[in-house]
Amino acid sequence: MAFFRSFVKSGALTVLACYGWLRVRLSKKPTLLILTYHRILPADAPERAVEQPGMVTSPQSLENHIRFARKLGAEPVHLSDWLDRNRQGKPLPKLAVAFTFDDGWQDNYQYAYPTLKAQNAPATIFLVTQMINTGNTFWPEQVLSLLTTQTIPENDSSFDWLRPHLPREPAPGANRPLSLLEADDVIARLKSLEDATILEALEQVYASHPDMAPTETSRSILSGSELAEMAKNGLVRYGAHTRHHYRLNRLKDEKLLKEEIVDCLQDLKSLGEATIPVFCYPNGDITGKGENLVSDTYKAACTTKTGWNVAGCNPYDLHRFNLHDGNSHSTRTLLATIGRGLL
Repeated sequence: MAFFRSFVKSGALTVLACYGWLRVRLSKKPTLLILTYHRILPADAPERAVEQPGMVTSPQSLENHIRFARKLGAEPVHLSDWLDRNRQGKPLPKLAVAFTFDDGWQDNYQYAYPTLKAQNAPATIFLVTQMINTGNTFWPEQVLSLLTTQTIPENDSSFDWLRPHLPREPAPGANRPLSLLEADDVIARLKSLEDATILEALEQVYASHPDMAPTETSRSILSGSELAEMAKNGLVRYGAHTRHHYRLNRLKDEKLLKEEIVDCLQDLKSLGEATIPVFCYPNGDITGKGENLVSDTYKAACTTKTGWNVAGCNPYDLHRFNLHDGNSHSTRTLLATIGRGLL
């Protein structure tokens, strides 16, 4: 039975990969594929132990993606250059690919940048501007670290916010830290809460249990000097991903919504000429008021909708393919992910 399931899965992957290849090769309009990454980490990187699997790609996979895109006939372009030419009605490549990275992880500099430089592949990093030059990290990583290294004490009120989101049916030996996959499921359920609520709750946990507070062994977010170095030769540009990575559909305060969207661009401009007026929605969450602020402030916006973009597309509704080791570790899985996104 296991062999049959494996055979069916392999066949489905092959069909999707063929479909993806055919759709890309036979597209009649000038087409842009936007590939999205988050963290770039080697297979043995310790950070992988406390990171969502869907957030991580190896440097080798990134290199393979760049090489295969060229083999497919795609021209690597700066996202903002393609958008400018599209807006001005200028000729576009028949097939173009833009490499984008969300959040501004330090490993983008450590591992992605050398690959981009070696392959001469332009890229855009969407920055969470108030995280730059800090030792902070995002709440999912904090929760993952907590759940995979600690046993949650019973009858402790500082964990009341977390308890409803823990596994409902404890597995054997449940009085233990969770596995990475179990903790990842908790992250998905916690997204029903506001980001600020989770961050405040975590601070209360650390205040009550100093031994559970994160120990800063290394900085996880990019620094200003790293940003400047990547921008030197014009290979990397920077877009906006809000000031604190708050999901916009959870913000009820209009002033805060404006700060996250509009003030983020002001933060970006202080970084220099490598910044572009392109916004990226955290978690893909969009609201009417937020959408209006984005269109009034930026020239384009990336969503988490899957698919490609063709000449004349709506620049505020850009589609992308989110890639990680699980869905793009080989040429077949990469093409299958593209094919699935184009169905």
